[in-house]
Amino acid sequence: QDEQDQLHHFMRRVGLDDERVHLAAAMGLATETTVFDSDTLHDALRFSAWTSRWLLALAEDEFKKVPEHILEDVALIVTLICRFRPEVLRGVEPLAPYLQLAIRCLSQREKLVRSPHLRDKLLQGIYECFIPIASQSDVFARPRGGLIRLFLMRGGAVKDDATYASAEKNVSLLLDPPACIQNANLLAPAILWMFGDAEHLGFYDVTPARLRIAALIRQLWTSSFHKVAFRNIATDEEAFVTFANGLLNETNRLVADAIEKLPQIRDHQVRTGILSVNPTTEPELAALRDEYQNADQARREELDQRFDDLDRHLGLDLRLCTETLGLVELLTTDETVSGAFILPQLRSRLAAMLLSVMRSFTGRRSLNIKIHNPQKYGFDPRDILTRVGRVATQFAKRFSQLEGGKGASSQFALALADSGYFDPHLLTKTAQTLRKINTLDPKDIDALDTLAKNANDAYQTLQSEAGLEEIAPDNYVDPLTCALMTNPVKLPSGYICDSATIKQHLLNERSDPFTRQALEETHLIPLPQLGQEIQAWIQEQRENRRQQRLDLAPTQESS
Repeated sequence: QDEQDQLHHFMRRVGLDDERVHLAAAMGLATETTVFDSDTLHDALRFSAWTSRWLLALAEDEFKKVPEHILEDVALIVTLICRFRPEVLRGVEPLAPYLQLAIRCLSQREKLVRSPHLRDKLLQGIYECFIPIASQSDVFARPRGGLIRLFLMRGGAVKDDATYASAEKNVSLLLDPPACIQNANLLAPAILWMFGDAEHLGFYDVTPARLRIAALIRQLWTSSFHKVAFRNIATDEEAFVTFANGLLNETNRLVADAIEKLPQIRDHQVRTGILSVNPTTEPELAALRDEYQNADQARREELDQRFDDLDRHLGLDLRLCTETLGLVELLTTDETVSGAFILPQLRSRLAAMLLSVMRSFTGRRSLNIKIHNPQKYGFDPRDILTRVGRVATQFAKRFSQLEGGKGASSQFALALADSGYFDPHLLTKTAQTLRKINTLDPKDIDALDTLAKNANDAYQTLQSEAGLEEIAPDNYVDPLTCALMTNPVKLPSGYICDSATIKQHLLNERSDPFTRQALEETHLIPLPQLGQEIQAWIQEQRENRRQQRLDLAPTQESS
C-alpha cells in the first residue's frame, strides 16, 4: 500500500505518460496479477476468519502471549482486500469475527495490544470494511482496486462507482441491530480513546489516523444505539478527556500550520505569475516575481520544490482543520457531551482553541488572504469562523438555559478570560464579523455578545487578582504553574497540586512530576478544606484591594 501511495504521488508530479511511470506500473501490475488472484484472496480471508475466532477464544493471559505480527496479518488482510479488491467480499461470509476481535482489542486499550501502530491497523480495518465508501474521507481518496483498476479507469473501461462500495452485510454489522447493540458500548469509547492515543503514532501517521477516526465517529453518530454510547462516555472522564485533548490539540496545530503556509503559497503564486498583483500597492509581492524571473534554473527548481511540498500539505491541513472543528461542533450539539467539554482539565484547552481560531480567522488579515483557486485547498475562512462561533454560542446558550448552569457558564467565561489568547475585543469583533458575513443566526450572535460580556467581566475580576500568587502562602500556590490553586489534591509523594494541573500532566505522562514514580488519577487525594481556605483568603484580598481603591478615590479627586 505504501508503494501504491508513492507511485500515485510520483504520477502527479511527472504525469502518466512518463516512461518511469510505465515501468513502475508494469512491475506493480505483475505483482497484483499474482497477489490479487481470487483464489488466493479467498484463502487469505478464510485464514483471517479462522485466526480471529481462535484469538477470540483465548483467555486474556493467553492472548497476551500471542506474537503481535499475527494480529497485524489479520488486520492487513481484511484492510487491503477491502481497499483494493472489495468485490471479493461479496462471495464470502460477513467479517464478523474480525470486527469482534478488533473491538475486543481496542476496548481494552493498552492492556491487550501494547503497540499504538498495531491498534491503528486494527482500527483501519474497521474503517475500510465496515463503513460505506461514501462516508469515508476523500482527503486520501484514490481509485480503489490497485493499479489494474487505475489504468482501466483511465481507459474508460470501468468507473469508480458504488459497485465497489463495502459489502452492505458488513456495514450492517456495525450500524444495524441486533449486531450493533452488543458492539456500541465497547466501540464508541474505544474510538474516542484512539483519537487521543494517535498522538503516539508519529508525525506522518497521526493525521490519517485521526481522519479515519473522525469519519467513524460521524458514521456511528447516525446510529441511535451508538449515540447513546457516546453520551455514556461523558461519565468515563479518563476516556473522554484523552479524546477531547487530542481533538483540541489537533485543531490548534492545523490552524497554526495553515496560517503559516497560506502566505507562502500566495508568495509563490505571485512569483510564477499565477496570481497577479498591483506593483504600486503591493511592491513587496511584485518584487518576488522579479526575483523569480531573474533567478537561475537551480534556484527556480528549489523554490518550485518547496512550493510542491507546501501545496501538497496545505489542502490536507485545512481540510482536517474543518473536519476536527466539525467534529467538535457535532458532539457539542448534545447536552451531555457538551457538558463533558467543560471538565476542569479541558476547560482551558477548549477556550484556547476557540480563541486561537477566532484570532486567526477574524478580520481583514485572514478573510482577505488572496490565493489563486482557494477551493483547491479547501480554504474557506468564513466557514471555519462560523463553525467556531457556533460552538462558542452552543456553550453560551446551553449553560444559560440549564438549571444551575450559571456556575458552568461563568466557569467557561472565566476559562476564556484566563487564556493567553484572550483579548477584551476579540469575542466582540468575532460577533461583528459574523454579522457582516451573515453566516450565523442572529440569535446565536446575540448569545456570542453575551458571552463576550461575561468573559470581559471575568477578565476584570482576574485583573483585580493579578499578583496575589506572589504574596500568597506557599501552600496556596501550585508548584508546577505558580498559580493559586482552586481544587488542591495531594499526591502519594506528599506534594500538593491543583487538580486540573496534575490531570493535564497525566494526559501526557503517567508519572509523578516530582519523583517520576508511576501515578494514576485514582491516587490523588482531594483536599477540600485547603481549597476553602484558599478561596476565603482570595476573597479577603479582593475586599482589601477594593477598599484600597475606595480609599484612594477621594485623594485622586482632590488632586
